Amino acid sequence: MSSTTAQIIILVIEIVAMIASIIMILIGIFQNKNSQSGLSALNGGNDELFSNSKERGLDKTLSTWMMSLGIIFFVVALAACILTNIYL
Repeated sequence: MSSTTAQIIILVIEIVAMIASIIMILIGIFQNKNSQSGLSALNGGNDELFSNSKERGLDKTLSTWMMSLGIIFFVVALAACILTNIYL
């Protein structure tokens, strides 16, 4: 593979990673906030860990999209890293 072709492929992969990260940020903004305060992140904030609550409707859909996009982002970032080290 020539150097310019490799650079184009890596650029496309980086653009896909950027789009996935922007969509993940937007989904994170729209997700339901279950914690009582912003400081709950410091102490774990998992007060309802063992409660019997299931995600339904939009919350479940957003959670599924966030998980899928997280996996896609991880794979794309890993591929970009490997291709950059091999071809550049």
